[in-house]
Amino acid sequence: MGGKGSGWFGPRPPGWIPPQPTDGSKHANQNTKGTRSFQRVHSPNNFAAKDWRLNNPAQNKFHGYVRDTFDYPEQLKIPVPVDTLREKSDPYAGSKIGELLDKLASFHDEPGGFVRWAFPWGGKGTMLEDMTGPEQWQLDQMTRVGERITAGGIEGDVIEEDVSSGHGIGKSAQVSWWILWAISTAADTRGVVTANTDNQLRTKTWAELSKWYQLFIGRQLFTLTATAIFIAGDKDREKSWRIDQIPWSKENTEAFAGLHNQGKRILVIFDEASAIDDAIWEVTEGALTDARTQILWLRYGNPTKTSGRFFKNCTQGKRNTYTRVDSRTVSFTNKAQIAAWVEEYGEDSDFVRVRVKGQFPRAGYANFISPELTMQARRRKLGVEVYQAYPKFLAVDPARFGDDFSVITLRQGLKVHFQVALTGFDGPDLASRVFEICRKEGQIACIAYDAIGNGADLDSALRRMPGLPPLIAVQWGQPAKDDKQYFNQRSECWGKMRDFLEHGQIPDDDPLSEELTSLDYGYDAKFRIQLQSKKDCKKNGGKSPDKADSLALTFVPELIDRKVVMAKVRPVQRRTVVWTR
Repeated sequence: MGGKGSGWFGPRPPGWIPPQPTDGSKHANQNTKGTRSFQRVHSPNNFAAKDWRLNNPAQNKFHGYVRDTFDYPEQLKIPVPVDTLREKSDPYAGSKIGELLDKLASFHDEPGGFVRWAFPWGGKGTMLEDMTGPEQWQLDQMTRVGERITAGGIEGDVIEEDVSSGHGIGKSAQVSWWILWAISTAADTRGVVTANTDNQLRTKTWAELSKWYQLFIGRQLFTLTATAIFIAGDKDREKSWRIDQIPWSKENTEAFAGLHNQGKRILVIFDEASAIDDAIWEVTEGALTDARTQILWLRYGNPTKTSGRFFKNCTQGKRNTYTRVDSRTVSFTNKAQIAAWVEEYGEDSDFVRVRVKGQFPRAGYANFISPELTMQARRRKLGVEVYQAYPKFLAVDPARFGDDFSVITLRQGLKVHFQVALTGFDGPDLASRVFEICRKEGQIACIAYDAIGNGADLDSALRRMPGLPPLIAVQWGQPAKDDKQYFNQRSECWGKMRDFLEHGQIPDDDPLSEELTSLDYGYDAKFRIQLQSKKDCKKNGGKSPDKADSLALTFVPELIDRKVVMAKVRPVQRRTVVWTR
């Protein structure tokens, strides 16, 4: 595996002596296992050491490394011959490229040292010109992983790390370093990197890797493509010595089920792990079973969901190491912008907790609507003068599955007049019941209904009935009107419903109250509120929120311009509808 005492290609021939530094200095860190050919940061004239002391006066135990006096060329002009990679002997012993290979192998269990050495920190004309090294949280994690490897991580004990953080802390850089360290310090390393979306993987994770690859001293040893990084110069080992970026899919888990590399190294990275489906976690966990294999499973993400494996790992994990990183502790984040967020939203707001502190939403508000808010709305009694001037909105949430209810809701302003829950009703039967309610109540401004799935039959039946109010066929997955705050239309309507509950009145009904408080929520990559789906709610043992969704549908008309009927509103009878208050 290219461990301590081994060369990059494997064990050295008998009698082989590692190269010595050209400046005559002694090997540093003689008390560590194996032979090293790197220098500790000790010189007062060294830019990295000097800057570190200036910026971190309290840190006396700096454990990073800088490039030593080996004058490795920026462009290695000696290719690695294909045939030598399979030979036990090393033709490069004592040469510059041999020194490079030995150097890489020496960092087998020291990722922090690798990062400090392998990139030109402070190099003029590079993106690192004004940087002296990794952030403290990055160094701490790399040190911790290195210690786990030294302590027995090669014996099949999966090294698991979860990092929740605010925005802009350098997660993508850390992911890039792990990839380059893993593939260049252990022969025949295999790995998979995935992210919350294909776009995130391509435009952020892999794009960041490309930047660090260009700065990496050993880049010519590896080929970087749009989807993978692998050993250069050996076609036979391109499939066994590589790390791939693979978008996850619940329908295609083969890439995560086939993570085997017996006796060598496996690297798995989840970027924006909060949004990766639990099914992928389960498949990956089941695959990482090789004995006597060094296995690293590293997960990073913003704490955007109060459900799922990432949330459980960060709050209840037992086998992992959990780290939380506050954006304010990182040197290069925009402190003025962060201060503005805190001023606008409040230090303990969910916005600041998630986006700045790296904390999950407050425990009391893990559900989108709190029990206290619902109870107050149940107990509230409003006078008729509060709501009588407002239009009546009728909403229908048709049953999606056999054990779900079709629910009809009538709301007027701040008061929910009633809900009707029905079972065993198909589209035409449900439409007939809606027609009866409209005839009985009168003066209903419009009817909003979920038109997806079984709602298609309801939509067809309603449009064949004369004399109905204007119809609004709703597709929950459509973009929200306020697409900067909400992920989709359903999340937005639930947000309007939550605001309504602060002053409104709902029926004194236990099932409705339970449903209103049943859904988890989180944030997408753009920090927009994203509500748990009905499917996920039921999968996690919850009940389908049919009554709550029906009430939420009554807020769709309030998202429509009152002066112009939206294109989705198609009255059966030709007429113009203008809503006024």
